[in-house]
Amino acid sequence: MDYELSDDEVYHIGMELLFDRLGFIDAQRFLVYVKRNAGDYTLERRGIFDNLTMEEIMEGASNYMREHPLSPETQARLKAYKESHPE
Repeated sequence: MDYELSDDEVYHIGMELLFDRLGFIDAQRFLVYVKRNAGDYTLERRGIFDNLTMEEIMEGASNYMREHPLSPETQARLKAYKESHPE
């Protein structure tokens, strides 16, 4: 993509996709859930990760990356970033 969407465009596209995919009632339920739980991100992460070992977290991340490889576009952007920011 050679352009950047505005916040309004992202919002409208996201809402359209949400309502198309879930339908009116479930989209509303989702929005209520998100708003109700839009609180302390750190606290939410602690609830997810506190009972996991570092090895379990790393294994989960590795499995995710293996199952969801980076797109060619993202790989190219990552390569360009690394080339412009040598260690």
